[in-house]
Amino acid sequence: MAKTARRSQYASTAQLEKFLNQAFQTTDSRQVCLALGEAVRAQNVAAIAIASGIERAHLYGAFASERGPRLSTVTKVITALRLRLVTVQPSASTLERYGSQQPVHGHLRYSTPAGVAELLNPALATSNLRAICSTFGEIIRAQENVAEFARRIQIGRTRLYRSFMGDRSPEFTTVLTILRGVRIAATRRAGKQTESVA
Repeated sequence: MAKTARRSQYASTAQLEKFLNQAFQTTDSRQVCLALGEAVRAQNVAAIAIASGIERAHLYGAFASERGPRLSTVTKVITALRLRLVTVQPSASTLERYGSQQPVHGHLRYSTPAGVAELLNPALATSNLRAICSTFGEIIRAQENVAEFARRIQIGRTRLYRSFMGDRSPEFTTVLTILRGVRIAATRRAGKQTESVA
């Protein structure tokens, strides 16, 4: 009965979008991962597995583990749910908090919340892991002091660089940690949407 209730609660893409964004607003990686897992379980998991190309057994466990899923898993699942990831333009209070009120020129503007959002959204729109990771690499290199940035987000500098190299898929929690001052959200894909997700 509970399973039926969950499926009814998140039966449409609009309902899923609202549910997931409540979790994204917390900026708590654990809450986000648990919400993504709930969103998957509320659907026809077999259909989501086929659409995402991820084994059903992995889908059940990926979002419940302590370390959480990889970015590749998240992007595939979000796409299977007929959603896509976007960055939310920082609020005035966030801009003030991170000191990005003054104009920043050259590559350093991509170290500000507004600049990160501007650079990352086109890559997220592709749902292409390589494009997204390449953009994160650009964001990391744009920091005025990468060593200090790595210390501040408590990720080793070497690990920070390696996480987004080549065909690697970083942990989604790493992605959320790097997006200091920038919030991720889920939004419906452009085009005609059907009421049932899966």
